[in-house]
Amino acid sequence: MAVETMEMLNLVAPIEEIDNIAREVVLLKNVHIVNALNEINESNFTLCVLEENLDELVDMCTIKPYKDENNYKNIGGKINDLIDFFGLERLVKEEYIEEDYDFQGFTMEIENIYSEVQRVYGEKESLIEELNSIKEFDSHIHHLKKTNVDLSVLKELNFFSSKIGILSRENMNKLKKNYENISAIVLHIGSNTIGEVYLVISPKDLETETNRILRSLNFHELDIPEEFLGTPEETMLNAENKIAENNTKLEAVESRLGELKEKYGLVVEKAYSRLRLQEEMKKVKNQTASTNSFFYLSGWVPVRDKKKIEKSFEKYGYNVLIMFKEVSEVHKYIIPPTKLKNNKLTYPFESLVKMYGVPSYNEIDPTLFLSVTYMFLFGAMFGDVGQGLVLFLAGIYFSKKNRKSLYGGILTRLGISSCIFGVLYGSIFGFEHVIPALLVHPIEHIDFMLMGSVVIGVVLLVMSFGYSIVNRLKQNDIKEGIFGRNGVNGLIFYLALLTIIAKFATGREIVPSYIAYIVIFISLVLIVVREPLSNLILNKRPLYHEDVSSYYVESGFDIFETLLSMMSNTISFIRVGAFALNHVGLFIAFQTMARIINNFAGSIIIFLAGNIIVIFLEGLIVFIQGLRLEYYELFSKYYQGEGIEFKPVKVGDSH
Repeated sequence: MAVETMEMLNLVAPIEEIDNIAREVVLLKNVHIVNALNEINESNFTLCVLEENLDELVDMCTIKPYKDENNYKNIGGKINDLIDFFGLERLVKEEYIEEDYDFQGFTMEIENIYSEVQRVYGEKESLIEELNSIKEFDSHIHHLKKTNVDLSVLKELNFFSSKIGILSRENMNKLKKNYENISAIVLHIGSNTIGEVYLVISPKDLETETNRILRSLNFHELDIPEEFLGTPEETMLNAENKIAENNTKLEAVESRLGELKEKYGLVVEKAYSRLRLQEEMKKVKNQTASTNSFFYLSGWVPVRDKKKIEKSFEKYGYNVLIMFKEVSEVHKYIIPPTKLKNNKLTYPFESLVKMYGVPSYNEIDPTLFLSVTYMFLFGAMFGDVGQGLVLFLAGIYFSKKNRKSLYGGILTRLGISSCIFGVLYGSIFGFEHVIPALLVHPIEHIDFMLMGSVVIGVVLLVMSFGYSIVNRLKQNDIKEGIFGRNGVNGLIFYLALLTIIAKFATGREIVPSYIAYIVIFISLVLIVVREPLSNLILNKRPLYHEDVSSYYVESGFDIFETLLSMMSNTISFIRVGAFALNHVGLFIAFQTMARIINNFAGSIIIFLAGNIIVIFLEGLIVFIQGLRLEYYELFSKYYQGEGIEFKPVKVGDSH
């Protein structure tokens, strides 16, 4: 509902404390790090000129970027390999990174563990590879069991060479067309899921030519181990014995790996958590500036966390100097990051706001307005008690499945809104007359639904004008906030237009027409001259940022665009009523199909299929149309979304 107030943190400490401070900053999870050297160069990094600060101030004359030379790529690769070897989850656990540890000593321990485990795992990989090779060979060689071919005899031929291999079915057809060009005996001995299995016997003098042709057909030759040579029965028996032998060895290796996991699993889990911490610490250190004696750190922090931050550095005593600067004390072109602060009801809708853009620091957070209006619009277009309940339950399921995802929370809220409007419309799983309508049956009051949608659009657009005015005035933008088409002047112009349209629609005059026309004329003039007028009021020169004639030509087109956008924005909301009617009409079609079938079981299937289609297909369409109204009709009036998201340095995947 609001953007958190930020302050700039400037910190100076002895260079030997840089690891401890960086670790503290990461564990705080509330410091958005910025480049300290840039802040110093821009004169944003300041210290009080006190006697105890003189060393730090003098030392700033020799300042340079700090570079952390630690490279975690090698040890990180080994830790990740160990996690894969043991089948562990990649989770960062708070207890492992909050306790004291020596990462260098930890690195040596991991190196030793990796060396021991990698040997065992390498043995496992070799056994699996050999097993797969034997199983593949066995799956193909069994095609020879109907023959009495002795593979050892084929291998010992003096004037002929032999090979067994596989061709795809496409290349098999090409081979058939070229039989007359191959000086070899090609015997088809079977088929499998991969392709066709062939035995090829060719004179050794012509082996090179035969191999060339087979290579062109992507012939996959099977390697026949010497120990498997013999008759097909002997070969298959040897293969089966070898498979059994390797399976026994593999079980022993798996058991050994299990013992190693039991022995070292906890150490590897700690190593992963601490590796992630070290990587984040490196990011912090590389954003600092340093001299031979001190280092300098800058970042944005929420004001409400100042005491927590100060307390966390108290243990370092006078060695650490901390200063906070309000946004007003920082150069205007330095943009603070934006941290949104919303309650449990509206928090999930932050993701929809951020899809459009992050609010600027001095811009109103639109999450509250979006969440309330979006739930209202979705419910109005998709009002059904039963289908809304399905969405609600689906949202609960997705929220429990992935607690970090906000879309489950959005679904639950949209489901509740759909249920509320379902009660107002008297609709449950598409049936319109099972429960009474507290408001109206949409299909029976089409004009009311369509006109009501336009009225809703007018109300929301007027509210969006209010947001735009407040945003612009917060930014001291008189040009757009007062005189612009989305400012005070634009709101007056829009209301005057509505009074004229209302007169034509109802025949009643809300205000005298001549007054409305005068207001419209004055508003149009103010829109045209808003730039020179605002510059004149603020005593800015020059009055025009471009050629005068070009400015007025552009402003003339701007008036035309203003009229079109106001008209299209208002009429666009008619889709709310149209989709509410479409929702009912679609289910009437399924009811008609059920009556045509005139069969109880068939009718039940039709109603189930209809609800599934409506929930998934129309639900998705309404979700998108609601977003379209928010983004194009409302956000375009009052929201810029050009801010920088507050991203505190922290270790992810914490549990």
